[in-house]
Amino acid sequence: MTKVLFIDDEPIYYRMIAPTFKEQGIDIRFVKTGAEGLAEVPLYQPDVIITDVRMPDISGYEIVERLRRDPRFNRIPIIFVTGQSDLKDKLRAFELGADDYLVKPFQPEELVARLGILVRRNEALKAVTKIETDFRQTSTVIAIHSLRGGVGCSTVAVNLALAFQQLWLKPTLLVDGVLVSGQVSLMLNSNPRITWADFAGLKVENIEEEEVITKLVQNHSSGLQFIASPGTPIAPDAFHDEFWPAIIDRLNEFNDFIVLDTAHDFSNMTIHLLESASYVVLVISPEMASLRSAVCALDIYERLGFQADRIFILVNQIFDQNPIKQAHIEKVIRRPVDMMIPYVDNEFLRSLNFGEPFLLKNPDSPITGLYEDAAFWLSNDIHKNIPPVAPTSSWRRVNNRLYMGRK
Repeated sequence: MTKVLFIDDEPIYYRMIAPTFKEQGIDIRFVKTGAEGLAEVPLYQPDVIITDVRMPDISGYEIVERLRRDPRFNRIPIIFVTGQSDLKDKLRAFELGADDYLVKPFQPEELVARLGILVRRNEALKAVTKIETDFRQTSTVIAIHSLRGGVGCSTVAVNLALAFQQLWLKPTLLVDGVLVSGQVSLMLNSNPRITWADFAGLKVENIEEEEVITKLVQNHSSGLQFIASPGTPIAPDAFHDEFWPAIIDRLNEFNDFIVLDTAHDFSNMTIHLLESASYVVLVISPEMASLRSAVCALDIYERLGFQADRIFILVNQIFDQNPIKQAHIEKVIRRPVDMMIPYVDNEFLRSLNFGEPFLLKNPDSPITGLYEDAAFWLSNDIHKNIPPVAPTSSWRRVNNRLYMGRK
C-alpha cells in the first residue's frame, strides 16, 4: 500500500482528498505544521510527501531543503500543493528538489494521477539502484577443476577468462591456483614480476592493505588481469588456511569476474577456492581414466555440500582417436554434459608453445564461440538480462547465436 504524508495548515484540503485516496487504497497521514511533518517522516516512512508552501512555522521550501540534505529521505518524491501560481514560485520549488507542483484548487483525481506517476518512477529508481548495488557487490567466480592432469584445465581457464573480459569489458581476473608448475603466465606469454611466492606467510589482517592487491595482480595486453603461479614450486602450507577465503573476498571487491585455475586435488587450498566459486567447471577428457576421476570428483563435491546446479560439466576433446561418445559419458557420470569442446588440430600446442590463446588468435572460430557462449551462461542474471550500453563484438556474436537458436 502506498503511504502518503500530507502537510498542510488547512484541514479542508485533507478532508477533500481523503475519500478519493482511500478508495484507491492509498494510506494517508495528515499533519498541520512543517515541524510535525519533519518529525513524522522517519516514523511513518512515507512513499510520497505532499506539502503546502506557506505554513505558519516551517515553509514547504524549507521542508524540501532539509529532506534533500538527508541521505535517508532525499529520494522521497515531494509534491507541492499551493495557492501560489507564479512561475518564479514553481521554479524555486523545482530548484530545491520538488518533483511536482499543483496549484490550489485542484481535483483529487488529478492529485492521485500525479501521485501514481511519481510512485512508479520511484519504484523504478529503487530497482535500478538495487541492480547497481548488486553489480558492485556481486562477482562471478568460476573455478576450473579436474582430478586428472593433462585434460586442458589451464587452457579452459585462460580462454574462459578472456571470454568474460571480451564479452562484458568488465574487470576480469584470472588466478593461477596451481602452486606447482602452474601454466597461466606461460599461456599468456607473460613474465610476471610478482607471484604467489612473494606473499607466502602473509598475515590475514594485512590482506586489507591496498598495496597487496596492487602488487599481486598483473596486467595482460588483452585487458585481462592475472595472478601468476610461482616459478619455483612452493607447498600450499606456506599459506595460512584463512589466507585463501580472505584473499578471494578481497579480490571480489575489485573484479566482476574471477576465474580460478585450481590444482588436480582436494587439498585445503583447493577446497577453499572451490567453495568460493559461483560455479565449478569440472573438465573431463573423453577417455576412461578421466571419467573415473570425474565420478570421484562429483562424489566429493556432493560430500562437500555443493549443489548440483553449481557444477558445470565441460568435456574437452584433446585427442582425435576414438573418443568416448557424449551419451556414454553422461551415462557414466549420471548427469548431462553442459559443453563439448571438439578436437582442433594443433590448436592446443600453439596456445601453449606460443602463448597465443586461441580466443585472441581466432575470434571468429567455432571454438571461440563455444567459450563466449559458456561465459554468457555462467554470468550472473544481472549481466545476462540487461544489454550493455556499448555492446562488444563478442556480445553481439553471442546474441546473434541465441537469436538464431530461438528461430
